[in-house]
Amino acid sequence: MKKVLFNVCLSVFILIIGQTIVSAQNVFPKGSIGINAGFGIGNNTWGAEFMPSFNLAGDYAFKNISNDRGSLSGGAFFGLGSNKDELNIRFGMRGLLHYTFVDKLDTYGGIGMGLKYSKGKEEENYDNDPYGLNWGNYNLANIHEPETHFTFIPLIAGARFMFTDKIGAFSEVAISKFAYLQFGVSLNF
Repeated sequence: MKKVLFNVCLSVFILIIGQTIVSAQNVFPKGSIGINAGFGIGNNTWGAEFMPSFNLAGDYAFKNISNDRGSLSGGAFFGLGSNKDELNIRFGMRGLLHYTFVDKLDTYGGIGMGLKYSKGKEEENYDNDPYGLNWGNYNLANIHEPETHFTFIPLIAGARFMFTDKIGAFSEVAISKFAYLQFGVSLNF
């Protein structure tokens, strides 16, 4: 009896979820403009201190895909992080693939490319640790000159939950050397 009851409950659950997924409408269709503004955490590019960042991104959906439940977008991003030892600025372009699995939830992933400007103190073995994974043994006496690189290429995965048609919240995970986790407010136009 328990097995039959379990199978019935599982079937009802699958039908409800399946119906929700089938009826989900694209949150970010062609012609939409989305702006994300928020904060990022998880930066350890240089220096031994925590450095939160301010992040701003804008995207324009230029093509609907997959039965109008998804879209392709292009846009730009900007990030600023600073503490007493350093200043980091990132800006560039990004391309994203959006897909709506559930109503009001825009899931997306993509890649960006841009410039980074950094000024401050650096860790002693920065060249041996290109991904910023060395959390110890910093030599903050080494001050380096300001530098700009065209090597900042983040991989991005994120989601926006829209409370209304225009206002929502977002969270992004980026594999980069700036902010690994970003969250904040999202606006759609």
